[in-house]
Amino acid sequence: MKILHSAASILFASTAFGQWSTATLSQPRAQLGAASVGTKALFAGGLSNGAVSAVVDIYDANTRTWSTASLSLARTRVAGASAAGKAVFAGGRSAAGSLVSRVDIYDAASSTWSTSEMPIPRQVLATSSGGRIFFAGGSRVDIFDPATGAWTLEMMPTTYASTVVAAGSLVLFSSGNEVDLFDVTTDTWSSDALSSARTFPAGTAVLGRAFFGGGEDPQTWMTVDTVDIYDVATGTWTIASLSMPRLRIVATSVGSLAIFAGGLDSFSGPPVDVVDIYDVATDTWTVATLTLGRRGMAATTVAGQVLFAGGGAGGVSSDVVDIFTPELGVRYCTPANDNSSGAPARIAADGSLFVADQDLTLIAEDLPAGEFGYFLVGANQGQFQPPGSQGVLCLACGFQGCSGIGRFSQAGFIIQGPTGSIDVDLTGLPTSPPVAVQAGETWNFQCWYRDQGSSNFTDAVSVTFL
Repeated sequence: MKILHSAASILFASTAFGQWSTATLSQPRAQLGAASVGTKALFAGGLSNGAVSAVVDIYDANTRTWSTASLSLARTRVAGASAAGKAVFAGGRSAAGSLVSRVDIYDAASSTWSTSEMPIPRQVLATSSGGRIFFAGGSRVDIFDPATGAWTLEMMPTTYASTVVAAGSLVLFSSGNEVDLFDVTTDTWSSDALSSARTFPAGTAVLGRAFFGGGEDPQTWMTVDTVDIYDVATGTWTIASLSMPRLRIVATSVGSLAIFAGGLDSFSGPPVDVVDIYDVATDTWTVATLTLGRRGMAATTVAGQVLFAGGGAGGVSSDVVDIFTPELGVRYCTPANDNSSGAPARIAADGSLFVADQDLTLIAEDLPAGEFGYFLVGANQGQFQPPGSQGVLCLACGFQGCSGIGRFSQAGFIIQGPTGSIDVDLTGLPTSPPVAVQAGETWNFQCWYRDQGSSNFTDAVSVTFL
């Protein structure tokens, strides 16, 4: 294992931006599977206070409504993943406790269901990459192509799977401290290692990096807080820490965020409500809380929202769905150049991705105290340092000055450092001429500000509206 450096910029505090809300499953259950396809998140099967379930709860992010369907076979510990426009739920255990080979397939385009069978009955982990879905358990990996319905088999060379993560062109399978890496472009294997042995860390991926967080030390049976982070592009590892040791965590990602939620701080302890959030763009950690501590949840991401559904709480199954809508958009041109305060200023977008909600707030932080500024908007990204400025403009100018950029500089929109915010009217962005935001469009935002006789810029954020 080659460790390039340890992740050093660690801050544990309340999340600065983002909104939490709740919903309710049609039936309380734990050990359920989850997958997202198109604008829909699906939560399938599980254990409902001792009864094995076939229920599928479906959340449509476009309409923000819930509906239900049924698996062809009730089962718990079902594995879910999606590829080729289909959500696929495979394996698990039946009401009789036997392993099953059944695969239920949801086609998002037609809203129809079909079935397949795994080559052998199994309880598996799942992830997708390169249009294929990888179902792993033991040293065997059954690979399903939803577009053709074909199955192929791979055997892991050194380990068996307790965690599976797809990042970049690789699928990574970990067990203990061993990691087998499968390259989906060449169908070849290589091997690496985690920083320490542990069982069942939570896995997710963000922007070409694979994360293995928490779990249990197999020698001491103690929970751990270690997060191993593998950079696919460089082949190097970094190490960070969760805010507290725990196992049976769920993990998912959205934008530049890797998110680890719930779990147990020990086998005998109660479920915890902690959510650790790592931002790859800023190399910082923040902490939030679930409405209810629980283990055995399912987690998935759809339309910029993260959903944590079900799980076990206090010996009973839960029907709670915690929904996290983070700071909107994807930050780029980050970090910005330092200003006279000694730090770079940053921008954030908060509110809703849905145009119909008319809910977008732009926020600037770490501006020089007492200096004024205003927000900018543009359809295109760029990188240009205006003469005399200490910062970089990250929106694209037209050939005649900056005609392609709008300024929120009218009365009431001028902000004053060190922080400032405005509410944006999506029906009339201040371009020339003004335009209304349409669903499916991407707009980019940045803040310009004065700084001791010169000027500077925050970083920028790109928001795709629904």
